[in-house]
Amino acid sequence: MASIMKVIETKYYSTFIKYSKYLFRSYTKPAKAVDNRYTKTVLLPQTKFPSRILESSRIETDNYLMEKCGFYDLYNWQRENLKGPDFILHDGPPYANGKPHMGHALNKIIKDITIRSRVIQGQRVHYVPGWDCHGLPIELKCFEGSKQAQSNMTPKEIRHQAQKFAEAAIKEQREEFMSWGIMADWKESGCYFTHKTSYMINQLKQFYKLYEKNLVFRDFKPVYWSPSSKTALAESELEYNPNHKSRCAIIRFLISELSEKLKILEDNPVYALIWTTTPWTLIANQAVVYSDEISYCVAEDQQKHYYILAEDLLTDIICKIGPLNPVLTIKGSDIKELKYAHPITGNMMPFLPANYVSHKIGTGLVHTAPAHGPDDFLTCLANDIPVVSLVDENGCYTTEAGAPFTGVDVLNGGNEIALKSLGDDVLHTENMVHSYPYDWRTKKPVITRASFQWFINTDSLKNKALNALENTSMYPALRQKVVFNSLTHQIIQRPYWCISRQRSWGTPIPVFFYKDTKKVVINEEIIERLCKVFEREGSDCWWVLPVEKLIGKKLIEKLNIDPNNLEKGNDIMDVWFDSGISWSAVLPEGRADLYLEGMDQFNGWFQSSLLTSIALQGVPPFKSIFAHGFTVDKLGMKMSKSLGNIISPNDIVKGKKDQKSKPAYGIDVLRWWVANHGIQHDKIPVTDTTIQDSVDTLQKLRRLLRFLLGGLYPYDTPQEIKAEYLILDKYMLHRLYKYHNVIKDYYDNYEFHNVCKTITYFTVNDVSANYCHLVKDRLYCEEASSPLRIGAVDVIGEILKVLTRSIAPITPHLAEEVWLYHPYNLTSVPLFHSTHSIPDEWNAPDIEKIMEPAFRIKSIINKSYRTGTLEQEITVRANPEFISLISALQAEEVSSTSELCHVLQVSKVTLIPDSSCDSPTVSFKNIEKSLCKRCRKFVESSPNQPCIRCIQILSRYFNK
Repeated sequence: MASIMKVIETKYYSTFIKYSKYLFRSYTKPAKAVDNRYTKTVLLPQTKFPSRILESSRIETDNYLMEKCGFYDLYNWQRENLKGPDFILHDGPPYANGKPHMGHALNKIIKDITIRSRVIQGQRVHYVPGWDCHGLPIELKCFEGSKQAQSNMTPKEIRHQAQKFAEAAIKEQREEFMSWGIMADWKESGCYFTHKTSYMINQLKQFYKLYEKNLVFRDFKPVYWSPSSKTALAESELEYNPNHKSRCAIIRFLISELSEKLKILEDNPVYALIWTTTPWTLIANQAVVYSDEISYCVAEDQQKHYYILAEDLLTDIICKIGPLNPVLTIKGSDIKELKYAHPITGNMMPFLPANYVSHKIGTGLVHTAPAHGPDDFLTCLANDIPVVSLVDENGCYTTEAGAPFTGVDVLNGGNEIALKSLGDDVLHTENMVHSYPYDWRTKKPVITRASFQWFINTDSLKNKALNALENTSMYPALRQKVVFNSLTHQIIQRPYWCISRQRSWGTPIPVFFYKDTKKVVINEEIIERLCKVFEREGSDCWWVLPVEKLIGKKLIEKLNIDPNNLEKGNDIMDVWFDSGISWSAVLPEGRADLYLEGMDQFNGWFQSSLLTSIALQGVPPFKSIFAHGFTVDKLGMKMSKSLGNIISPNDIVKGKKDQKSKPAYGIDVLRWWVANHGIQHDKIPVTDTTIQDSVDTLQKLRRLLRFLLGGLYPYDTPQEIKAEYLILDKYMLHRLYKYHNVIKDYYDNYEFHNVCKTITYFTVNDVSANYCHLVKDRLYCEEASSPLRIGAVDVIGEILKVLTRSIAPITPHLAEEVWLYHPYNLTSVPLFHSTHSIPDEWNAPDIEKIMEPAFRIKSIINKSYRTGTLEQEITVRANPEFISLISALQAEEVSSTSELCHVLQVSKVTLIPDSSCDSPTVSFKNIEKSLCKRCRKFVESSPNQPCIRCIQILSRYFNK
């Protein structure tokens, strides 16, 4: 196959140009060389299939084909008429926010090609499209430009506005997805939506199952917090700004309690040097951590102050704060007994060991604020140090921080206040440009802040998830290792999964709290009760009904609960949990054959689906994963409104008002572009050149299909006459057999770019240049009742069937249009409703061995003559073994009527065995007679007379 791909790339255009003009022009009108007396006796191809669809009628044609050929009903038809086992593709839900873009087109069309390739093979598929409908982006969008302040609205009002916005976006997206020919049951009952009550009820049940397994817990931990959104965020909801500017500082902490080893320095102040990129967190400092593996030193400055820092970093620090003279070397363990005074509060604080301290940057001593860092938190937790959080949900210091901090925004003024409070203990400040996490929705920086949140214990799931991935197939094949490594890396790196958000538009975390103790109240009976209330009242009930009505009087009495001492939780679930649990709501047995999404989902849907499935059913929800790249412009830049480089899929399909600059190319051009370019690369450029290449390729393919359709025109062929197949016909069937298997294998392995290349190569070379070019004489000039012509027509029919079915998953509109014009499809049965099998007897490698030497001779002839060679006779001199191989095409030494003459397109062939020949040689000689004016193949029987074959045909024709 690699050799075929190489030939495709090197020979495609030259071969096509050489043959296509002659082939496609030859049947549109009689050749000039055919005498007018014989025109009516030539059986030219006939079809009403148009050679081109004008841009002005392209949209109308596509819409007609979808309606006429049952595009909208195909999914349900195959569910009712095809046999299983089902091929299950689970749809990762697009976000119900904004217009469809090229990323949507890429994803949805790859999915559609995948399931259509199964249906055309006769396999039933299961595919339920879905939408991710909750979350902050929708809240932000639906209130964008609104005069009504969201802060003054009730949760119910916010939810109704958000729902209205989401459903409008779903309607727009669904209509465009349908217009791309995506096969699905697009009725509301055939899709899933994460905001629908039935979906949310399932989610409540799955949450409780996790809670029962002790995999969900509530804790006070540092999480990514977005002051601009006023909610916790997961890692997958961040984007990193590489140009963020942080204020960095080197600060000294006064050692208030020395160890025995350092008491020799007690006559002068001894300080620990720390370096931080977040000075605003210094007020929450609870410890300084060091490493037992690092060598430290004590260095003296010119004022007789001593500083403890990592020995390897001494030179860097001197460059920033001035001269230091090392006076003592100590180990990390020597720091353990020290105590320091908090630089703002003056409280005594400890030094703690930690393995994450580096000697590559900073000072080798790390300021630790457990409320503002996961490593800090775990270190203090292990040493029973309390977490002090002095920052509220707005990102401002609380009153507990005291003056002058209270009310100051930590990201806008926090650093300045902290550094000012430290006075002379700030030894150096500088600005550092580095990568920093931002809220992907508001595009503003986040902080790490401790708060009470709900978490999934990923530590207990990681090993099971990683082991499960070992048995998961990864696609595309070119990037198997990249896909596997990216997903496993994200799982390994994830510390824990915060699944709570402080919003209204989402699925509530179904827990109650005692007002006095804040203890959680949740059990199976409460969950079942809530599900019934949700089903009856709708999901808004959580925000509308009081505790007593949510739990119910009977259950309150049974559980002996005082409803006046209960309050509802205010958190909703992370949207990644919403969509990650979709396997439990959509998949028949909780597992799919394939999950297919973009590479950005390694830290999103792929991971959330895997972890929830491992937690609840012990296996992944997928048997295989396909991760495609993302679309970019011709410069490799991500498409965005601000850059003005967006190309809309709608503009490609329907064009713009100015049809001259942006004509309507139709759906199949978009789909061919996706198949041909959207698989093998991480970055997929959308350019005018690649789109135009798709246009040109499909137009050439269209011409060939028109020729094949025309060749099937029923010229009153008697049914009782049996077809006769030449070796060329059998060879073509053999090539069809191999082509069909190669195409099937590529489809099954999601190598759609190789499908496109193989289709192109096969049609240009095997079909156009070889078979169709060589079969024209039989097709045009033999009688309709000729067994040889009937055999050729049969083969053309098989080519059309196999070729049309091979392009159907990628270009269903073109395939169905061809099938409508098929002369034997009298009842207009859609192509996808038809079946076709490939007989094993087509597989004839012995025939290939006969044709290979013939094509070798033909190659020699083509290199010698740029034009036709029918006015030539040739002599082939070759070793006896070579002559023996082609004897099936010409048994005689000399012949003017052999199949070899026909294949080589010469008037006479002389074969001379010569043992001295290492390779065949061909000599040429002009023929003495002229060619027949009817067929232009055989020489005249006598001057100005047809050939003997044509005389016989003409005599029967004119004697009718």
